[in-house]
Amino acid sequence: MDNLEIWRFLAGIGFFIHGMGQIENVLKNVSGRSLKLFISRNTQNLFKAIAIGAIITGIAQSSSVVSLIVLAFVEAGVITFRNALGLILGTNLGTTLSSWIVATVGFKVNITGYAFPIIAITTIGMFFFEKKRNLYNLFSLFFAIGILFLGLGFMKESAEILVSHIDLSAYTNHSITFYVLFGFVLTTIIQSSAATVALTLTAIYTGVLTFPLAVAIVIGSEVGTTIKILLWGVKGSVDKKRVAWGNFIYNIFTSIIAYLFLYKIVYFIENIVGITDPLIGLVFFQSLINFMSILLFVPFLNLFSNWLERKFNAQNQTQNSYISPNLPVTPTLATDLMQKESENLLNKSLLFSQNILHTNTTKPEGLVQNLKSFTKTFENIENEYQRLKQTEGDLLHYIATVIEKHKVSKTKTTKLLRYAHSARQSVYAAKTINDIAHNLTEFEASANNLLHQQGAIISTEWSDFEQQFKQLMLYTKPNDLSLQIDACMIEIKKMDEKQKIEIFDWLKNHQLTEIEASTLMNVHREIRSCKKSLLKALANLRMDTSPHN
Repeated sequence: MDNLEIWRFLAGIGFFIHGMGQIENVLKNVSGRSLKLFISRNTQNLFKAIAIGAIITGIAQSSSVVSLIVLAFVEAGVITFRNALGLILGTNLGTTLSSWIVATVGFKVNITGYAFPIIAITTIGMFFFEKKRNLYNLFSLFFAIGILFLGLGFMKESAEILVSHIDLSAYTNHSITFYVLFGFVLTTIIQSSAATVALTLTAIYTGVLTFPLAVAIVIGSEVGTTIKILLWGVKGSVDKKRVAWGNFIYNIFTSIIAYLFLYKIVYFIENIVGITDPLIGLVFFQSLINFMSILLFVPFLNLFSNWLERKFNAQNQTQNSYISPNLPVTPTLATDLMQKESENLLNKSLLFSQNILHTNTTKPEGLVQNLKSFTKTFENIENEYQRLKQTEGDLLHYIATVIEKHKVSKTKTTKLLRYAHSARQSVYAAKTINDIAHNLTEFEASANNLLHQQGAIISTEWSDFEQQFKQLMLYTKPNDLSLQIDACMIEIKKMDEKQKIEIFDWLKNHQLTEIEASTLMNVHREIRSCKKSLLKALANLRMDTSPHN
């Protein structure tokens, strides 16, 4: 067997997947406000929402792009999860358009011959129009299409050569269920149903697979492509979870129906519709099962939506929050509970800042350990920050519930609002550090020794502040605490002035570039804001007034 052809086939798969990913990324940039407004205004009617989802996905050639926008809209409360379900149903149908293009164009013409000119022209265009956003995005889009065509061409041409060395009988011994599972696993791994269908079409074209076995792979891909959306949605709001799980369950329903009636549908396509070309037959099957599942599912959509609402209710949201579940809403307990919850949030924000600034941590040794630490750190940072924000939102909702259900005295209302302000300051402190996390990583990797050393200096200075802050939290007398907080504020201001002078001297002596100096200045400013916000949060917890800047 020719090893070169094996590598060309694998390269073709890589180019195809990369091309699909690039199209997805470019469309995220160019879709912008107009597409979002269009979706928002045209999803009030269920059937209209399904049609819009199909049309936009057909144009965008990526159900992932549309699904991501839909989930973002649900998270923001712009559209209801019921209307979002309609859009998602439509995306399943619209995504089959790419399969039609591959089947009718990719295997009927010399697609590689078109790919090379497209890549050549668009590469030149991207080089000369890099600063013209609209033109650059247009060239990027066609460049991605060219890469996709190139991958498909490599797959088709190398498969024709490789198949002559393959014992085809070995691929017909497995059951239909095996090929369904294969389609699911493959699509879950590569996260592109279009790539799975393209591979399956290649297998039919070269005679590796029979039509029924290829159909089984497509059935599996229907569920595999939902995994990415499920992962996007499981850590979001309640409605976002409902949409993600609704999409997953709907696709399982589609796959089960298609699996149960597989041979009957194949017979219908080949003998009733009269499609003899297996390439066209496969994409017709994909479109047919998605269209039929919509017709079968729509009458039960209200029942399904009600079930999702019961399954994922507001009580589940607390798992993404630090707030204790089932807080009593009686005014006599609310103020003490709010103080306790706000103080807990303050401690969590302090710990969040410590983790980013690498205080009291040991650096991992070795390349593999460093890579694992890097991945884990940034994944945890984003998840933790979202959890802090969710906690603040839950606290605000709790206060609003208490005030709405009971006649709360002016004194207690003032206290509740002060604790809410403390929570706001705690989360803002976390935000400032979250915003500079990437800068601190850049400092660690910087070739400029001075900038590299700043990471360790910042960590040491933060450690000193943290110890000081923990001492402040032990104060029980408001007057003593007020004096200490004011002293800390003065110290922060003095350090700020010292840091500015140092940075200007380093810039003047060419020890830092203008960009490095600006970045370092911004990092110190954000850390200063974080410290002030933490002090204000503490003051609002323990005192009647907030400290001055």
